[in-house]
Amino acid sequence: MRRIAGVWGLAALALTLGVGCKRKQGGGGGSGTGSGTGAGSATTADAAPAAALKPTDLPELPAAAALPAPPVFLNAPPENADNPTTPEKVALGYLLFFDKRLAGDGSMPCEGCHHPDKGWSSGAALDAKVGGAMNKRNAPTMLNLGYHTALYWDGRKPTIEATVEAAWQGQLGAKDKEAEIAAALNAVPVYRAHFWRAFGQDADQATIVKALAAFLRVLTAGDAPWDRYEKGDKAAVSEDAVKGFELFRSAGCAACHTPPLYSDMMFHQVGIGWDRPEDRRDHGRKDKTEARADDGKWKTPPLRNVALTAPYFHDGSVATLDAAIDVMLAGGANLGKVDNLDEKMEEVALKPAEKQQLRAFLEALTGTPTFTTAPTLP
Repeated sequence: MRRIAGVWGLAALALTLGVGCKRKQGGGGGSGTGSGTGAGSATTADAAPAAALKPTDLPELPAAAALPAPPVFLNAPPENADNPTTPEKVALGYLLFFDKRLAGDGSMPCEGCHHPDKGWSSGAALDAKVGGAMNKRNAPTMLNLGYHTALYWDGRKPTIEATVEAAWQGQLGAKDKEAEIAAALNAVPVYRAHFWRAFGQDADQATIVKALAAFLRVLTAGDAPWDRYEKGDKAAVSEDAVKGFELFRSAGCAACHTPPLYSDMMFHQVGIGWDRPEDRRDHGRKDKTEARADDGKWKTPPLRNVALTAPYFHDGSVATLDAAIDVMLAGGANLGKVDNLDEKMEEVALKPAEKQQLRAFLEALTGTPTFTTAPTLP
């Protein structure tokens, strides 16, 4: 990281502040508007076809909880105009995220790689898919996805909806089994009632994707000690954390890890994985753009709740936060083997005590998610 004193990433604020849209606070399946990131998956309108008749034997559901408030440092996430967020969709998506019945073989929920107690990441370097094949990339946190401008480590998906559909079909093995899975959900009276309340129709591929996306759009983390400190509560963090923040700025970390999410949402090559033979390297952003300049570039991971999301980097190759700090302070990994190392990467020498202060600041970014436990499934 280069010494860039005073860098504080106002660009990230432009990406996140002022873009939230009002959400409907009740009733599912109604019309809605938003700034909209566009529909990235095969979805249909929320309303059921005119000929559909609501079943008369559905169980009564408790009222859906109000939408959680956005973090104090952000507006509400921008909406997808094809999938306006409602409490009813969120309540349904919350259940589906934890339900193994979404898998092609009924063996794994979305939560299988995104645990609440691991900062909504997996805690493993790599995870197996349904069927046993291993992923080649680390499962990132699901927190604050609604503010991301591109999804996945390589940015290949533009919306949460597109990401949900890809993960459901690939990770959970639901490809070509979507209708079968939807039918199984419709056979559960409580689930059928949820889908009719949220979408005015039975479950299908599109409404499953939309419900999951609605839940993830409001899965945020805020109220971190550092947020309270910046709001005036000077007792919220330690003196080490305050000194660590100054080191974070002076060491150039904020050049890419810009607040309020502590990511510029851009793609950078820092050398991770470049010790492997050419035919075994993961080429990252290049897989999406096919541009040689993007070889080995990855989206800057946000640092909120980073203390909970070990192991680190796109391949999970760095086991601890201390080791990840060392890699970045060294100016990257596999130096001398990377011909397109990001220009911002430079070695910064810190004393052991200063490294601990930097870590204290990163730990002070741990906030409380809007959802912290698993629901009771029907």
